[in-house]
Amino acid sequence: MQNWDDIRFFKALTKAQSIRQAAAELKTTHATVSRRLRQLEEDLGGRLFERGLNGLELTAFGQSILDPACKAADQIARIDRLSFAHGDSLAGPLKLSVYEDLFNRILIDPVSRFMELHPEIELTIDTSVHLRDISGREADVIVRITNSPPEPAVGRKLVASPLALYTSEIYLANRPDVDRWIALDYGPSRPPRLNAKTVFLGSTPSVVAEVLKRGHGIGLLPMFIGETEHGLVRMPELPPIPDKDIWALTHSDLTESPRVRHFMDHLYTTFNSQKVFFESAPANQ
Repeated sequence: MQNWDDIRFFKALTKAQSIRQAAAELKTTHATVSRRLRQLEEDLGGRLFERGLNGLELTAFGQSILDPACKAADQIARIDRLSFAHGDSLAGPLKLSVYEDLFNRILIDPVSRFMELHPEIELTIDTSVHLRDISGREADVIVRITNSPPEPAVGRKLVASPLALYTSEIYLANRPDVDRWIALDYGPSRPPRLNAKTVFLGSTPSVVAEVLKRGHGIGLLPMFIGETEHGLVRMPELPPIPDKDIWALTHSDLTESPRVRHFMDHLYTTFNSQKVFFESAPANQ
């Protein structure tokens, strides 16, 4: 093989079952994936995929190399992780994966301070909702709201993230007998928790917060959004509802990296100092 990185493309194709989906996963173009597949098949001397009813399917030859290829990809990824963690320099790249709402409302100022303290660190921030693969170093540190951190990850629970009931002063000034429920399209937040009729369904907490601010009703939001959104009022009718936890995570192979250690410590300090946005304190009566 001329390029061991082609194994990564092969592995992505076996999961995605289409060149277009593999390109999206690998953050590259359809043409690049096609070219790398052709090159790999040429290097190995046989076809790896054929068109099937459900998209790309492995040929017998492709199936025969799948297991050793995946093992080789895992070992190459580990070499990459160990290489990243080697040495004691704080200079160099560092990739963080975090929800956009959490970054904008809680982490933007702490991250800015971290950049001032460590100007030689090249920070990349991914705010995709998808959980990035720390084994393949799609991210070096991930901050996630979850009850089940991914198995390869190590780290610490930062704080609980309960849900609470919010509205606006505009709505309270003319509150109807039957409340208007502004629902977030997320299990616990979707059904009305009061005598209310659902009048809106939003796909993200930020969208729901904006609708609530404009006086259209009442709804459940994560407290780190409700407590940081000017114009929202937490209501005492319903105590905060335990939901998920916020975690800071990395791969065990990266824990010796000075960049990772310093950033993880910075996250721990940040969340310890901002627990007011997460704690289930009583709402103002």
